[in-house]
Amino acid sequence: MSKRHILEADKPLSQSLLWQIQRAYFLQAGLKAWQDDVVPSDISSNPVMAQTYSQLVFGYLRDCFAAAQRGEFALNPGQPINIVELGAGSGRLANHFLQIFWPRYQQSPFASQPIRYVMTDFVPETVDFWRKHAYFQPFFEEGILDVALFDVMDRERPFHLQLSNQTLTPETTTNPVILIANYFFDSIPQDSFVIEDGLLCQNLLTLTSRQAEPDLSDPAIWDRLELHYEPIPLAGRLYDEPLYNAILDNYEAALPEAGFSFPNVGLDCLRHWQQFGNGRLLLLTSDRGYTLLDSLLDQPDPLPNLHGSFSLMVNYHAINEFISRSGGIVCQVPHYQDNIQVLAYVLGQIPQQAQETRLAFATAVGQGGPDDFQALKRVVEKQYALMSLPELLSFLRLSGWDAAIFADCLPFLRQRVRQADNVWHGDVVQALTNIRQHYLPLRRADRLVAQIEALLAEIGPDHEAE
Repeated sequence: MSKRHILEADKPLSQSLLWQIQRAYFLQAGLKAWQDDVVPSDISSNPVMAQTYSQLVFGYLRDCFAAAQRGEFALNPGQPINIVELGAGSGRLANHFLQIFWPRYQQSPFASQPIRYVMTDFVPETVDFWRKHAYFQPFFEEGILDVALFDVMDRERPFHLQLSNQTLTPETTTNPVILIANYFFDSIPQDSFVIEDGLLCQNLLTLTSRQAEPDLSDPAIWDRLELHYEPIPLAGRLYDEPLYNAILDNYEAALPEAGFSFPNVGLDCLRHWQQFGNGRLLLLTSDRGYTLLDSLLDQPDPLPNLHGSFSLMVNYHAINEFISRSGGIVCQVPHYQDNIQVLAYVLGQIPQQAQETRLAFATAVGQGGPDDFQALKRVVEKQYALMSLPELLSFLRLSGWDAAIFADCLPFLRQRVRQADNVWHGDVVQALTNIRQHYLPLRRADRLVAQIEALLAEIGPDHEAE
């Protein structure tokens, strides 16, 4: 057996070189991480997710404005309410959200209140891509979209909005803040613990490779790495924040045997944003993870889910505990979500006990949300070859004109269109128009756009969308 090189030994997971390798990957790859489909995003950045978030944001806004009208909740009409997406990646969630949310907001009773969506990332090249993208220009011109650099590991860096040339600070941001964190908590530093025979231990990581690794940005480095954990009993209080330690104490008391990650950096980030908006915050988040205490029983040591970069399962139960112990409200479904967890949290002053927010969550997530749609999608996509044209169009309509679903079913859709009576052509043209309108291409020469145009040309110019 060849000798392995120790890159680091006995490090808390949150302090591991793994995260430097992760950063190096994104800094080097930029948008290529999404252009080349290396980092999965369809499950978290699709129209169904955007529609769900739009309903949740409206629920929270109804709470805010109802409480403000009664004089119980302060809103500054001269300042936007900021919707900040942490790690906006490809930009597709922002695009879907604004296309759904903005027309409706303009017709809402609170349309006079300025609102602004802010896309963030720590990679300058990615932020620059958004700034230059033609599809975002109308939103920039209307003043409802801005971009900013935000680094979860450098939170004290000024949060500067590049289009409006404004710097948001806790002192100047008086309206509540809405945070969106999709596939965010799974890819930022976190710690790892096990409970053995009722004793809480921190997992310390030793990282080895087949060779010395002078270049952490080498894309092939993942193939050479091995992770080894050693559980070490805690000698005392691990964190400066008492709530973190209290959550760990609760785990030690409640779980005889367990393994879990702890989102210490994610919670630090949440506490950072609590400084804005006088502490009033709505957090919307979706990811792979655990929400139930029993899910932490007998979990294996956390191993990265590699996709060019890597991700870990999110311990949403710990986030839930932090929110609850901070006096906030946790919105989660009572049933198990198999594909993706979707949660909403309200922190700080809670307008009318978040009645509308909770109702919106119960409807948009609890009665059939993104996780349910993904479950159905897995079944339906196996049946495309058997589906009729009306059935394919219905599923595309149900998906919110999801371009990824269109791409998957296109061969069968094209075949059905060729066989269909001309009476269906108008509906097909309308569907293709909707898909193209909602789709955010990540390359100038985009294959999907070309496929849509080819099918439109095949149908002919005599059939136009209504």
